[in-house]
Amino acid sequence: MSETQLAMQLSAFTRWKNRQRKTLQQLVPWLKQQGLYTAEAHRAIEQSLNALNDNRITVAVAGEFSRGKTELINALFFSDYGRRLLPTDAGRTTMCPTEVFQDDSTEPYLHLLPIESRHQDASLHRLKQDPSAWIRQPLELNDPIALEKQLKEITAHRQVPVTEAVRLGLYRTEYAEQQLRDNELVEIPKWRLAQVNFRHPLLAQGLRILDTPGLNAVGNEPELTYEMLPNAQAVVFVLGADTGVTRSDLEMWQQFIRRPGSQRRRGLMVVLNKADTLWDELRPNDEVKQSIDRQCQDVARILDVGQNQVFAASAQKALVARIQNNGPLEEQSAINSIEQYLSNVMVKNRRDLIMQNHTENVCQSLETLENIVSSRLKRNAAQVDSLGDLSGQSDTAVAQMLRDTQLDKQRYHASVEAYKESRNQFKSHGLTLMEALNPNTLDNVIEHARQQMSGAWTTHGLKKAMRILFDDINMRMETVSGQTQSMRRLVRTIYRRFQSEHNFHPVHPTMFSIVKHQVELGLLHQEADVFRSSARTALTEQHFVVKRYFQTIVDRARNVFLIARENALQWLNTALDPLTLEVKEHRGALSQKINDLKHAGQSRNTIQKRINTLQRDNQRLDGQLTSLRNVRNTLNNQAIPDEKGQVKPQLVKNRKNESVSA
Repeated sequence: MSETQLAMQLSAFTRWKNRQRKTLQQLVPWLKQQGLYTAEAHRAIEQSLNALNDNRITVAVAGEFSRGKTELINALFFSDYGRRLLPTDAGRTTMCPTEVFQDDSTEPYLHLLPIESRHQDASLHRLKQDPSAWIRQPLELNDPIALEKQLKEITAHRQVPVTEAVRLGLYRTEYAEQQLRDNELVEIPKWRLAQVNFRHPLLAQGLRILDTPGLNAVGNEPELTYEMLPNAQAVVFVLGADTGVTRSDLEMWQQFIRRPGSQRRRGLMVVLNKADTLWDELRPNDEVKQSIDRQCQDVARILDVGQNQVFAASAQKALVARIQNNGPLEEQSAINSIEQYLSNVMVKNRRDLIMQNHTENVCQSLETLENIVSSRLKRNAAQVDSLGDLSGQSDTAVAQMLRDTQLDKQRYHASVEAYKESRNQFKSHGLTLMEALNPNTLDNVIEHARQQMSGAWTTHGLKKAMRILFDDINMRMETVSGQTQSMRRLVRTIYRRFQSEHNFHPVHPTMFSIVKHQVELGLLHQEADVFRSSARTALTEQHFVVKRYFQTIVDRARNVFLIARENALQWLNTALDPLTLEVKEHRGALSQKINDLKHAGQSRNTIQKRINTLQRDNQRLDGQLTSLRNVRNTLNNQAIPDEKGQVKPQLVKNRKNESVSA
């Protein structure tokens, strides 16, 4: 493939990540030096750095059998190899899901997971961590013929008795009875999953490609369907121009690509492949183009996507054109428009994900620090004004001010005691919240449900057990929601009390919301309803129904709980930190004011010294505030650095109108 589009986008994305990473790495020691490295800032920066260090950008190619998915991958990404890298031929070729990536920590290899691993209860994720479960072959990169033979193993299949296919969950029981009587053999894939660690410039920049087989294989691998596909930065859904949108295409689209309730995504595109079957030398070119455009419009209407997301192309002609350096044929194949759209959306989606899930958290923690610094500036300004007023006051007036301040400190002490009580109340609510999110009690419920389902004698009993389990999960989340709302109100009350009674600088505390997790569970509930009511569930062996239900639905629901628990725990540990620091510093400010008044009664010369000290501290705090704002602007700046890594920073100015860099 020509690297002009995707390679340029990946290089630009790498430069942007390097700038973000450098900014965060420089921020940490500065925050420590300034005494501003809070637990919230530490957590947010660490999570953001982890996201930036993850170079993976995944493109998943999905579609029914014989749509030309693998050929499209060869044309888009590996035409510079000079031949077909991944095996393609007429009929069904990709028999198992295939991941293509580059891992520099080891030599190139082909990993193959035997189909018999489906007998195990272990998830694909767990099997990926177990080297003994895989067949490993070093790739012969210097021998194209040997390499082609090695990769052809991905398409391998074998003949097995129907009973074995049923036990593996690869054959529908409604078809099995007649074949069992006839003692027939059926064809199944030899491998469950293939991993290709290959050396390639695009893969070296983090590109990962997922090539999927047709509907049946996708539907039988829940982790592939519900984790790999949704987590990809781009999903390319391939149709055949010679068939249009068939019933099986539409079923796959609705069930696996655009699932009920799922959000629309920019990284989704539809390729109407084999457009060369519509080329007709006996018809005018304009007429052929109009015919192809009409078919693209029909596809967009049926699948409910934008017309700019549908592309008619010929992957086979594109691959030939790029290998033979045939410019006119490459242009006619329309591969370049696919490449341009794909490179734009997948890099942007990955960058948006980092910005929304991680950079925003860092910026929020920096805003909290800005509020803390602003509060210190405000207290210093109040002390400077108060000390300035002392110069014209009599000793009697100073003594009265001292007594008033001591009374203020006593009243403040009472507020602090009330704060400690509220903090204990918050922690008590937190214990209830964490108990509702306790994974051990949830696992007990899940295991009981698994036993109920496995022991159910009828389909009705099986579906009832499924429904009861999800009702219990939803009830637990409702408890979490109610507890969270009470805690949010308590946090706001605590903050507002100090803002109104002691004139604290307004601070907007970080809030934990369960809504996002409830939405995810709501979508899972819809999928569970579809799963329970589908004809396929009724016609599949019970053992695999239970297994698929837990892998497809229950495991993901449990993961939602684990993430919610982690987020809730982080919130419990940091929600009151800014106010705790404010309470401590305000108490210190009152003690310092009492000390200043005592010294003022002894000597007026000490007043000016104290004012000078506060003014110097104000300059330091003003510099801190300006630097924090500049760092936040830098992190929010999505402009791509040039080849030297330079980009014009968006700087703010300090009080003296001097630009200060981050």
